[in-house]
Amino acid sequence: MKQYAVIHAVAGLFEGYSDTTCEFFPKRGFAEKHIKQILDDYRKDEMCVCIEHQDDGAEVTLTREYEDYNACVPSDMTHDDYVADNMDDVSVEVFRIIEVDLSNRSDSTESCWLTWNQQDTCPAWDYFPLCMSLVARVSSDVMDNDQSVHALEQLTDFISSVYYGNHALIDVDDYVMHAFRIPKPKNSDSYDEEATD
Repeated sequence: MKQYAVIHAVAGLFEGYSDTTCEFFPKRGFAEKHIKQILDDYRKDEMCVCIEHQDDGAEVTLTREYEDYNACVPSDMTHDDYVADNMDDVSVEVFRIIEVDLSNRSDSTESCWLTWNQQDTCPAWDYFPLCMSLVARVSSDVMDNDQSVHALEQLTDFISSVYYGNHALIDVDDYVMHAFRIPKPKNSDSYDEEATD
């Protein structure tokens, strides 16, 4: 069964990165329509200075200095350089459509998870782990990188969120990842039925 996730994230570690969201749709067309509706609202916002469309979504640049944006971006400066040089006044929001194919998990009653690498604005892993696999890998990554009290508290919060099936976030040093529980088809205990809407 395929589903399509729409990630809406602030790029990298701009303010608000912990507010990353994920919505699931049974067809790609629904996901594309959802992004289009959001982008239509951004076009009305005077702080929106750039919308860059991509095959798998879009990136929206917002700035408090919107009146000076065109004057401030020299012809030899790329958009990314401008954003990097003006990080206090500029933010970038990312929209990504991710195809989720769980046909190989048709007999599973355990939840699968979509992982999102916040710093690189892309899926963290190229597979959709089950709960225990997710917790085991994140625990291993944290223990390999940071065994401080703060890291262990973050890990505890992450594991608790996964246990309760909620959006989980781990934010330890250079390791920032969101995990979103992939919904099962309605009225089903496994992923073996097609989603209906």
